[in-house]
Amino acid sequence: MAHFDLNEQERIDSLRYYWRIWGKYILTLVAVLVVAYIGSSFYQWYGKDHAEKAAVLYADFTTALNEKNNQKAIASANKLIEALPNTEYTPMAALQAAKLAVDQKDYSTAIKFLNWTKDSAKDKSMQSIATLRLAAIYVDQGKFDKARELLRTKHDLAFDGLFYEARGDMYIAMGDTNKARDAYKEGLQKAANDPSTQQVIQMKLDILGS
Repeated sequence: MAHFDLNEQERIDSLRYYWRIWGKYILTLVAVLVVAYIGSSFYQWYGKDHAEKAAVLYADFTTALNEKNNQKAIASANKLIEALPNTEYTPMAALQAAKLAVDQKDYSTAIKFLNWTKDSAKDKSMQSIATLRLAAIYVDQGKFDKARELLRTKHDLAFDGLFYEARGDMYIAMGDTNKARDAYKEGLQKAANDPSTQQVIQMKLDILGS
């Protein structure tokens, strides 16, 4: 058995006392740090893995678009939504798939993709684009209450001019030129930093006349 002098024995006793009092807390802290590190590493790997898988699926989607394989393109967009909804590729595919569906006059499919993007996309601008396109479909279908509700929802402020322009288009479809004119004038002011939108709105105002 090892023998220690008095000073060494006191240090050992102090260490034993310290460990008896604080040991469980130190072990708990170490365990928490280890779990946090593992969790962070797993999250980074998980995110990277999902992004890579989404990139592959999006490549399949764009290939199908270029080949005009509409059925495969729609299927790829659906797969992205079902399997990888939180990646940046998914709302891009959903918006393009909605346009493809509109071109095919498959409005129910287009509405499904646009609703998903409006409700689930992380990017505010993509949400706003989906809302505008969805409202346009409802205007074309004469569902003005639904369109009006959409055009009053919160959106990216950069899209203010486009939202007022869309309101003007809706009022034109409803036959209310006075409200359309007011909406276009408001849109003209809101689009002060967007010359291309201003030009389009001004053209519509010129057609209506002051």
